[in-house]
Amino acid sequence: MTRFVLVFCCISMISLTSFAQKNKEVIIMDFVKITTGKKAEAMYYYENNWKLYRDAAVKNKIIKSYELVEARPDSLNNFDLILITVYEDSVQHAKSEENFAPLLKALRPAGPVLLNEIKPNDFRKNVFFKIVKPVFYSPARKRN
Repeated sequence: MTRFVLVFCCISMISLTSFAQKNKEVIIMDFVKITTGKKAEAMYYYENNWKLYRDAAVKNKIIKSYELVEARPDSLNNFDLILITVYEDSVQHAKSEENFAPLLKALRPAGPVLLNEIKPNDFRKNVFFKIVKPVFYSPARKRN
């Protein structure tokens, strides 16, 4: 019986170690509120700048992936968009500022392109952000 318990504990520890190594991702979630009447400017900005930067960052292995999702209106209506950036691990996340800076400068030397010359602070407010990590997820959602 003691041998069974010992073997079970060893297998459990190996499984947990393996599981932990598979879930090293760091996920940044920015919650954004769009200023009333400025959705076109906000979406233009994200599609022509934020997306461009992240496409290049994925290609250059600065980030693992990204996603922009729109929140359905609810009674609180405290944010409209969630910007999600996924890093392979905490090391990649820690280097994100220094890795993104030259990328942004190369892609948009004159700064971001804007619709109607409306500045980001005039069409959106960053409500809050969260740094999260996956605990587990379904096998169907394969992360590359």
